[in-house]
Amino acid sequence: MSDLTVAVSEDTFRRLFAQVRDALAESTADSASLGPFSVSWDVGFRLEDGTVDLQANNSVLISELDVVYDPLKLTLGIDIPELCIGGFCILPTPFGCAVHLPKICVFSGNPDISLPLDLSGLIESEISGAFRIKTRYHVDPARTPAMTDLDAEDADIPNTWQFLLDPIWLDIDLIDIADTVGNILDAAIDNAVDNLLGFLPGWARDLIKAILGPVVDLVRAILDIGDDIDEWLSNLLGVSIGLFDFVATAVADYFASRNPIFSLEDPYPILDYDGPLIPVKVPVRNLAVTVADTEMTLEADVAA
Repeated sequence: MSDLTVAVSEDTFRRLFAQVRDALAESTADSASLGPFSVSWDVGFRLEDGTVDLQANNSVLISELDVVYDPLKLTLGIDIPELCIGGFCILPTPFGCAVHLPKICVFSGNPDISLPLDLSGLIESEISGAFRIKTRYHVDPARTPAMTDLDAEDADIPNTWQFLLDPIWLDIDLIDIADTVGNILDAAIDNAVDNLLGFLPGWARDLIKAILGPVVDLVRAILDIGDDIDEWLSNLLGVSIGLFDFVATAVADYFASRNPIFSLEDPYPILDYDGPLIPVKVPVRNLAVTVADTEMTLEADVAA
């Protein structure tokens, strides 16, 4: 029989989890080349809400955590095939061409168009998972070998038993893309093309548009956007950028390695300093955790 038994109710566990959940803030920035276009991104996220249920099979089920992206900024670089107009002879002579029509080339850069898209608050996803409670004995790196337990307590770096959420499985779903995203993308393309061609005289812009047809449709074709912008954006975020893998990996690492649900000091303090009297502390050994559907139970031995 264990020397010490402590029960933590499901409601208390939920409050402990909420404190750790609300402290999560992760970010990433990178870029990738995707054939005829490139993309760079600056993404940060945090977690909100969700439900926490202790399970009779010694696990914790956490469902429908909202993934709030802030920021979610993409910059698309698009390479349009070069197009030249003019340059042909309008006054030929026996000795060669006397007058050429001015030659104008557009879309000569790489990328030709840069589209900044701020999608913060316009993309919603949820993450759910099952976790087991993992215990870990932690020695603060700042503690030197020469320190006693009282020295470590005075320096506020005691050894601790940590209780972490180790994922059994995790699942993340893209649940909504705001309807305005398609309009934002189309408007950005239209404005970028108009700015790109703005240096040309009116007749040249009209001629290019007549040759190319709707330029927005051309850019959408280069980006390989079909009829469904939601599907294209989901594939860009999830596959090309790997956003959802990043979120799942960051969440798993955050709970399983970096941020315990709570910690238990070892040796555990029984009495604090009282004048000249030193604190009374007892070592905690053989710590075990059991999860039932209504509470989590901690059992441990108190060493002599």
